[in-house]
Amino acid sequence: MAANPKRERRRVRCVINGKEIDVWEGYRLWDAALDADARLWKWCGGEGLCATCAVLPISGGENLSPRTPREKFSLALWFVKPLAAARKRWKGRDIRLACQAYVMGPVEVVGVLGKAGKQVRERLKSLN
Repeated sequence: MAANPKRERRRVRCVINGKEIDVWEGYRLWDAALDADARLWKWCGGEGLCATCAVLPISGGENLSPRTPREKFSLALWFVKPLAAARKRWKGRDIRLACQAYVMGPVEVVGVLGKAGKQVRERLKSLN
C-alpha cells in the first residue's frame, strides 16, 4: 500500500477591515473575521443567506476559494433585496461573501457594510 503524502498546510495572512490575523490555509474568511474582531455584519449566522458579510477584496482576491453556488445565488439576489439602491455602487465589483469564501493565500478585504468597513474604504480612497 503506497503512502499518500499529506499536503502541508500553511499559515497565511488575512487583513479584514484593517485587522490582521494569521490563519490556516482553507480557513473560512468569516471565521477569520470573527477571530480578528473585524466587525463584519452577520445577520444569518454564516449560512450565505443574507449577504450582510459581503466584502470587497483589496488584494489577493485570487487567493479566495471559487464562489459556491449559494454565494452566486445570494449575490444575485443581493442587488434586488431591500436597500438595493444603496448596493448599486458595488455592482460589477468582485464582491464576495465572507461566510462562503475560504482563504487559500494572503488576502486583504474590506466589508461593504458597516462602520468599520466604511472607515477603511475612506482611508483607501484618500491614498488613491
